[in-house]
Amino acid sequence: MNRRVIQFFLVLGVVCLMASLSFAAGKDLPVYPVKGKVVARLSIFDNPEGAIVSMCGNYLFVSNSCLSKTTKDFFWAEGRGSISKLEIGPYGELKMINRQFVKGLTGPLGMAILNVNTNKFPAGTLFAMSGSAPMGTIDGKAITDPKRHKPKIIAINPASGDILGEISMGPNSVFAKISGGPADLLNALAFDMKGNLYMADTGWGHDTYKPAFKYAGGVWKIPVESIDALAEGKTPPKMPQFVPCPSWPDGVEVDPITQKVWFNTVMPPDAGPDPYKGAYWALTDADFDSGKLPAPLATGLGRLDGCAFTLKGTNLQTEIIDNVIVVVNPSDPGKPYKLATDPEIVLEGPADLNLKTLGDGSYLLFVPELMALNETQWDERLTVIWLPANFDTP
Repeated sequence: MNRRVIQFFLVLGVVCLMASLSFAAGKDLPVYPVKGKVVARLSIFDNPEGAIVSMCGNYLFVSNSCLSKTTKDFFWAEGRGSISKLEIGPYGELKMINRQFVKGLTGPLGMAILNVNTNKFPAGTLFAMSGSAPMGTIDGKAITDPKRHKPKIIAINPASGDILGEISMGPNSVFAKISGGPADLLNALAFDMKGNLYMADTGWGHDTYKPAFKYAGGVWKIPVESIDALAEGKTPPKMPQFVPCPSWPDGVEVDPITQKVWFNTVMPPDAGPDPYKGAYWALTDADFDSGKLPAPLATGLGRLDGCAFTLKGTNLQTEIIDNVIVVVNPSDPGKPYKLATDPEIVLEGPADLNLKTLGDGSYLLFVPELMALNETQWDERLTVIWLPANFDTP
């Protein structure tokens, strides 16, 4: 593992919560009873961080976050990020359609597919993000001018790649007025069944600008009826809601059964002690109404990243230090396992994973590996894992 990989893991890592609730870190978790089968590994991406399946199920979008090519510091290369579009074959094979389907982005990470129509955006629209901190040039020079910080959620036509609209989360946005600072590291997106949009802001990078912004890490809820107004720069009919979290949120996804909003944390150790040692939560409407963080479901899991669900409510997360996939069965949401695969493989920085449900009830699991191989462009990896139909009920 090279120096830059090690530095990334140290920077984006989670550290600690209450001993009475803590569990073993990823590598020490018990093995989940059902194995996954590795069906493909493609090393054709540029620091892939997020993967999402299209509404029709035929395509996979992969975000190429494009880190600055330096061994000294960690930056998203300004304007060099992109989103790839691939065709999904019946057995998990992937065919590249357009490696840079959307380009000119900065640090694109997690994505989500709009599942309802709004007046402005049709169901199936791809939602992604751009403008995350910390930013730098491709050769690793820090960008410290706060005027360059323009974080936003973007809506994309999944057929053409055209940008249909954007929601600003910058210093003068409604979000900054609510939380006290702009969004910093826009890490993950999710929709619930009603079309409400959720975003996890890690908060990291706020202090790289001069002057620094206020840390505003937490989880946002954007009401579906406010998406269009925010994209048009208007006052929304219902204001976004915010649950602050001091431990640097990372992945977010909605439980398809309970509609609770799960998120996890990935805290840099140089940001101060993390009382949770890597944890995940399930937020309710009442939590967003109160703006208060409830107790986590489990803690002591290390440096968590991605978050996804099967249709039957089994949760999968990634841990980026021990490089494991965490499995949480809905029968016991506070008892995490780790996924074993056939053949056994080593993941390198698994990030925002996603699933496709097949006709027989089995799944294809897509796992982007953010720091997979080396510091050069377009040779980092995504792994495809098949999960059998009995995966939810071992």
